[in-house]
Amino acid sequence: MSKAGNQEKHKLDLLVLTLLVFIPFFAKAQADLRTDNYVPINNYWEDSFKSNQLKIHALPFLMKWQDVKDYPYNWNDGAMIPAKGLQRLTRFGVHTQWKFIELQLAPEFVLAENLDFDQFSLNLAQVHWKDYYRFYNFIELPERMGDKQYVQNFPGQSFLKFHYKKLALGISTENKWWGPSQRNSLLLSNTGAGFPHITLASQKPLDSKIGTFNFELITGALTNGKYTPPEPYKTFNGNLMYVPKQNELRIINGFTLSYQPKWMNHLTLGVAQMYMQYQRDMLYWQDYLPIKNIVSKFNNDRVEAPIILTEFNFKYIMPEVGAEMYGEFGWNLNQTTFRNWIIQPDKGFASVLGIKKTFPTQKKYYWELLGEITQLQLLTRAEQFTTGVPPSWYLGSNVRQGYTNDGQLLGAGVGPGGSAQFVEFNWRKNKNRVGLAVERRVHNNDFYEYTFVGSQDFRRFYVDFATTLKIDWQYKKLTIAPRLSYISTNNYNWMLYQPQNIYFITGRDLNQWVGQLNIQYQL
Repeated sequence: MSKAGNQEKHKLDLLVLTLLVFIPFFAKAQADLRTDNYVPINNYWEDSFKSNQLKIHALPFLMKWQDVKDYPYNWNDGAMIPAKGLQRLTRFGVHTQWKFIELQLAPEFVLAENLDFDQFSLNLAQVHWKDYYRFYNFIELPERMGDKQYVQNFPGQSFLKFHYKKLALGISTENKWWGPSQRNSLLLSNTGAGFPHITLASQKPLDSKIGTFNFELITGALTNGKYTPPEPYKTFNGNLMYVPKQNELRIINGFTLSYQPKWMNHLTLGVAQMYMQYQRDMLYWQDYLPIKNIVSKFNNDRVEAPIILTEFNFKYIMPEVGAEMYGEFGWNLNQTTFRNWIIQPDKGFASVLGIKKTFPTQKKYYWELLGEITQLQLLTRAEQFTTGVPPSWYLGSNVRQGYTNDGQLLGAGVGPGGSAQFVEFNWRKNKNRVGLAVERRVHNNDFYEYTFVGSQDFRRFYVDFATTLKIDWQYKKLTIAPRLSYISTNNYNWMLYQPQNIYFITGRDLNQWVGQLNIQYQL
């Protein structure tokens, strides 16, 4: 992006955040965007349940349909995939509890038409294709998940846990969401299906003299999707541009820790970190520890190219005025020095800032406002135009599947080099809601900067503008939640037609409707 374009973008981000921060506060914030596209399962564990009895509880039956007319857009939809056409997710299951043992079986089934759609354009120059693979050779993030109908069964939200006081040790395939962000979580989100992992976590806050703590440690194994990007056999100067990825087992381990100070009950501070490496390269016992030091060099005889993502977060609740502010600040550095980190904190930096706010009325309903700004684009020109592997978020120079599982991101759905601004306004009454959301999403601006701005072509930014009507309505045990989105895209896949000698012309602009329907019934 040009200097002027960057300035305008930063002005827009600042304007949105300012409007959100300085709106008057009156009521308690309650919304959770994480449940919009994927309905999680409640925690059914009961400490007070008699240990010598067996508790069996049927889980809610969930059916979700989605119809995409032209090209995929959304994320945070669990095991569902980015696909054109009709798609369905089904989930059911059972929860059991006996003494200190908890078992939940909640498989998920996905069926998608996965129809063909236009991907990265063949009309773009070969040099643009070379730059495209400069990025996507280092992450497994296909535009289309294969070329056939997609049918997949997942273990879903299943687990086996052993409880001891406030702690739980378990084996699980649950989705995890780390951090306070609502639309884009930097480290773990619902964008893809859960992966098999071992977890040790606090089930309730751990008390201390200085406040309360919550934590989770996980280690797991990730699936390589083996999906190829478009045109994998294209060449540049006689060489294949796409380099197939190794089908090697990847291990991921990490931790999250949150702290609520004794003297500030409404403030929560947190830190989290993820470490990903091929199992064959995990040569030392330290590799299996969930905590890594990013401000020191690794030993010379170690593989120096794991993926390490580190973030700090905060959440501040203002219950008297019904508001909440939160943020995440992350770095994708796998090694640096403390001096360099202090001098250049914007290197490898990403951020999420958001707010939630409710406005009461004299009646039984209330109004609600939410907003979030996400920034994953590289901020320094030295990183944007590096000649080596792009240091973008979620890419891996050695672990070339990147920060993904089965072809979908583990973190923020906007993806490498992306950014987004999101605002939503709702009418709410109990669990019922009618709302309108608007979102601006910029696709991989790191690629745009390197490929087009470097050649003085500042026009090809790839941006979506989405407007979504949301309804949640509960009647007894039945909940119906339709969604209808209108999405307008400028310069789809950075494509721009140049039929005449005029610089500023309309690119390949597309418009489409996307429909969703969630139905949940409590058995």
